[in-house]
Amino acid sequence: MLPTLRSGDWIVTSGHRKPRENELVVASTQSGHHIVKRVAALTGDAVKLVGDNKRLASSHCEKPTSCTSCVGTVLASFRLPFIINFDFSAPS
Repeated sequence: MLPTLRSGDWIVTSGHRKPRENELVVASTQSGHHIVKRVAALTGDAVKLVGDNKRLASSHCEKPTSCTSCVGTVLASFRLPFIINFDFSAPS
């Protein structure tokens, strides 16, 4: 998720509402892992996820996924020594 998030960043999430377009979400994969991606589009009960790093492709971004796989919305991130970020605008 570079440049928005870096390896080692900590995130704060909420699992109390459906994801919205352009938000960062934590999604559960079929293999049981969790990934962080941006919501590109919502269609009914399906969500299309994309990464912010245009140079790296992800197999999780090629097809619509059920909204139920999104287990949380990213509210904030921080990295040591405590640089806190609340702005998750899509990179230009």
